[in-house]
Amino acid sequence: MHELFTTGNIILKTLVSHGYKGYFVGGCVRDYHMGRSISDVDITTDALPEDIERIFRHTIDVGKTHGTIIVLVEDVPFEVTTFRTESEYSDFRRPDAVTFTRDLHSDLERRDFTMNAMAMDGDFDIIDPYNGMEAISDRMITTVGQASERFGEDALRILRAARFASQLQFEVANDTKRAMAQHAENLRHVAVERSVTELTKLYMGQDPNGAKALMADTHLNRYLPFFDKVDDASFLRTDVRSLECELALQIHLAPELKQALPALKLSNTIKTNIGNTLRLLAMIDSSSIRNLAYSFDDRVLEKTADMIQMNPYLENGNRMSRLKSAQTTKPGLPIADASEIELDGNALMSHFNARGGPWIRVVLSAVEQEILDGRLDNDRDKIIEWVRAHVEYEAGNIEIIEK
Repeated sequence: MHELFTTGNIILKTLVSHGYKGYFVGGCVRDYHMGRSISDVDITTDALPEDIERIFRHTIDVGKTHGTIIVLVEDVPFEVTTFRTESEYSDFRRPDAVTFTRDLHSDLERRDFTMNAMAMDGDFDIIDPYNGMEAISDRMITTVGQASERFGEDALRILRAARFASQLQFEVANDTKRAMAQHAENLRHVAVERSVTELTKLYMGQDPNGAKALMADTHLNRYLPFFDKVDDASFLRTDVRSLECELALQIHLAPELKQALPALKLSNTIKTNIGNTLRLLAMIDSSSIRNLAYSFDDRVLEKTADMIQMNPYLENGNRMSRLKSAQTTKPGLPIADASEIELDGNALMSHFNARGGPWIRVVLSAVEQEILDGRLDNDRDKIIEWVRAHVEYEAGNIEIIEK
């Protein structure tokens, strides 16, 4: 039994000992039934939020008005949510109001897909009023109740269907697929951060290409930032295994798409990764192997090599071999980055008896290249000797002399 269930069962038993019901619920039950890895466990109960706070010593209020309290057991956080029903969704994303209930089935009825509308008690018996296990057996994604109603309530569920199709390699039931297309335009109402989270998981799934075909078939991509600027043929042409690689490749193929990237509100890390991939693709044919190895970390080199291998139209006859050579060369480089140079700006200012300025970067860049190309040892005395021989400084002006 997964340790999260073992720890979470402490919460279930505590709830029962106080006269309440408690169940594991949602994706963790699905994944338990499928034998998949489990990263978090959610719990549902008929105890009200204030009851949960009273029963457990360590709690965090993360959404009390919607019934959710985090309970910490052995320093592990569990979301514990009161059974609830929901009102209308006027913003296509969140219910206008929730009503707490004592009925587990009513709580499960509000969930998105039948495979996620299952609960499991402390004895690991599954409660499945909407035939979620049958859907799993059929490898089918189908909504709880009418698909049009579920997607009309919460538009993010439309994208979640595509994400689950990729993660689980499931098909989408015909009525569910029709409703996805019918309500696709409501994705415009979803916060872009939530869409990016679903897309990130989609591309990391087992079948992102199948999910992309589903998205194009149901027109989801036409209502997502950035992707609404990519035609279906270009969208389906790429074969990648991460959202950042998809974005980088689409921009590489159509540079004008770079203007649409800010609409996705990506993290600085992801934007940097995309920028590095684009820079590598631009440099790969003209830069030396050593410069490629020095300029990019192993992650960028490897992901770009994978991208080219999976998209043969990117290969021009030697790009893969150049990237592989760069990866092989990298461990033997004399320096890993400029911080390892045995000379700094202060030493240069002292040597020339000069004030700081842009000239320092010019000199250090020249030294860096000499070291990288193997013409200069990374030794302080030898670097100073090279500077004396090759650098002329006068009133802030620098000239690098070739000898």
